[in-house]
Amino acid sequence: MRRFLIVGFLACWPAVAASQASQFGVRGLGVPGRPLSVRAAGAGGAFGMFDAESGLNPAALGGLGAMTANFNGAQSFRTAENPAGSESLRDSRFPHIAFGGPIRGTPLVIGLSYSTYANRDFSSAVRDTVVLRDVPVPVNDTLSSRGGISDLRLAASYAVRERSVLGASFHVLTGTNRFESRRTFADSQYLPVEQSAELSYAGVGASVGTVQQLGSNLWLAAIARSDGKVTVDRDSARVSQVDLPYTMGLGARWKPSTRVDLAAHGLFRTWSGANSDLLAAGGTGADNTYELAFGGEYIGDPRRPYRRPIRFGARYGTLPFPLQPGLQPKEFAVSVGSGVRFAQNRAGIDVAVEHLWRSAGDFKERAFVVSVGIGVRP
Repeated sequence: MRRFLIVGFLACWPAVAASQASQFGVRGLGVPGRPLSVRAAGAGGAFGMFDAESGLNPAALGGLGAMTANFNGAQSFRTAENPAGSESLRDSRFPHIAFGGPIRGTPLVIGLSYSTYANRDFSSAVRDTVVLRDVPVPVNDTLSSRGGISDLRLAASYAVRERSVLGASFHVLTGTNRFESRRTFADSQYLPVEQSAELSYAGVGASVGTVQQLGSNLWLAAIARSDGKVTVDRDSARVSQVDLPYTMGLGARWKPSTRVDLAAHGLFRTWSGANSDLLAAGGTGADNTYELAFGGEYIGDPRRPYRRPIRFGARYGTLPFPLQPGLQPKEFAVSVGSGVRFAQNRAGIDVAVEHLWRSAGDFKERAFVVSVGIGVRP
């Protein structure tokens, strides 16, 4: 009964009156996360392939010169529009935590990180009318979900030569979605109905990457990742498996002067492998996605490059899970950021602000995301 109630609710979701967090996280596995440090996020994610504190490219760990811990938090202020109206929303997340450093006396660097793989936090409400004993009765249905899938990564990089770094990582994918549904009736003769269910996820993945320096001011990077399948249990009973995507990416970084640092990347993910699994579970399927990002950093004082640099960037991409069949969501974002290091560069704070637009037909979303990262080098 729980499965049919939840699936039935999502089937009529275009009549939603309001939703917490992103309305684009209701379908499929949710909104995919981006394992980026705040420094990389301030440049539109463009430095993610080269950033040692991000979780995108394991070879980028080679840039850590000392043991480093990084903690990120994000606050979103968003406005959602759909056929039922519009709503102002806000939510808080902790999307990325990382720790790593070099093994003394070796060209090896290791790191651990936690990041959001897919976020499925939402609360939605639907007004409808049902016929009970041949009498139409207005009802209010609400459905809330808390949780998602997390990515726990163990990674290592190895400097093969002075200008060539290779990296590999092992990923554990785990998490839960706690669903609660409630129906209330306008007629007081009928008591409210409440039901709950918990979906749990488990899977593993692996990735490899490289960073190559060409000349004194040009770097190239590449990654490949496979996440296999994630098993889905409902209240401890196995209900399905979902194919997760292969990820392929290329990046370039160019530093034309001591004050200017530019980067760009492209990522492609084969989410369509999950299409048949999600359709079989009553969803709307999944589509392949891509992401393009460009950004830069301007350093006012090259002698102190970590003293309030100016970061900027933009990205454009698609999301894997359509709200309605055949209508793939798209997103565009611009961002700015800065940061400061203190205590002899043993600690620092980075700040980024991203303005994000998402759309799919009549469903639209606009958000400001404020991210703060704290880094410590003990």
